[in-house]
Amino acid sequence: MNINPVLLKEAKVRMRGWRAAGIVALYLVILALVTIFVAYDSYNNIYSSTIDPGRSVGTYSALAVIQFILILFIAPALTAGAISGEREKQTLDLLLCTKLPTRSIILGKLVASISQIILLIIASLPVFSVIFMFGGISIAEIAQLFMFYIITAIAAGSIGIFYSSHMKKTTASTVLTYGTGAFMILGTLFIAWIYMGIFRDNNYKEIFPLLYANPLVGFVSLISEQFGGQGSLAGFLPGIGRTYTGTTKGMSPWIINLIFDGALTVLLITLSARKINPVKRKISIFKKKKI
Repeated sequence: MNINPVLLKEAKVRMRGWRAAGIVALYLVILALVTIFVAYDSYNNIYSSTIDPGRSVGTYSALAVIQFILILFIAPALTAGAISGEREKQTLDLLLCTKLPTRSIILGKLVASISQIILLIIASLPVFSVIFMFGGISIAEIAQLFMFYIITAIAAGSIGIFYSSHMKKTTASTVLTYGTGAFMILGTLFIAWIYMGIFRDNNYKEIFPLLYANPLVGFVSLISEQFGGQGSLAGFLPGIGRTYTGTTKGMSPWIINLIFDGALTVLLITLSARKINPVKRKISIFKKKKI
C-alpha cells in the first residue's frame, strides 16, 4: 500500500520525541479532572443510595463541551503553519520539485496535522467509557459525537491550510485562521440575533440559514437531539431552543453542518492546491515577462 510521502514524513517528525506523548497526557489529564469533578459533584448526594443515570448525562455534556472547545482551539494551530512554515524555511520549492501532485502535498499536510487531533479524540475514549458504565448514554450517541468531532476538526484544519498556502508568514495565517473561526461561531450568531430581532413580530421560528455553517450550532443541536430535544445550551441559540426538537421534520441541523464542513473542506483543499501549483506560478511569471 502506497502511503503519502508527505504524510509519512510529517507523522515521523510529529511523533518523534516527548512532545506528542506530553500533549496526549496533558489532554487526558484535563478531561479526567473535569470528569472527576463533575461526577463527584453530580453523584455526591447523601439522600440517594443509587446512581441516577440522568446525572451521567450532565457529566457527558460537560465533558463533550470541554473537548469541543479544545478541538476548536487546537486544530487551527496545528495547520496554520503547515505550508507557510515550509515557505519560511525555504523548503517549499524543494517540495514542489518532487513528482507529488500539489493536492497530495496539501492532503498530506492536512492529514498529518489532523491525525494528532484524531489521536487525542481516540485517546479520550476510556474517559467517555467511564460515563457509559453509569448509563444514560449509548454507544451510538458517543459514536455520533466523535464523528462530529473529527469532521469539525478536518474542516477547521482545512481553513488553516488554506490561509497557510496563501500567506507568506505563519503569524498572518494563524490570525486569519482564528479570525475566520471566530466569525463562523460568533459572527454568524450576531447576524442571526439581529435577524431574529427584526422578524420577531412576524413570528419567525426557523433556524437562520447562516447558522448551519456554525459549528457551535451543530454541536448544540447534536447534544439537544441526544437529550430528546432538551438542552441547557440550546436556549441561548436563535432558532434552536424554541423550535428544534429531536422529532423535527427534515434533516437535523448538525447533519447539515457536517455536510457544509465536508463541502468547505473539499473547496479549500482545491483552492490551496491551485495556489501552490508550480506550473501555474511559472505561467503567470512567463506572462508578466512577456508583457
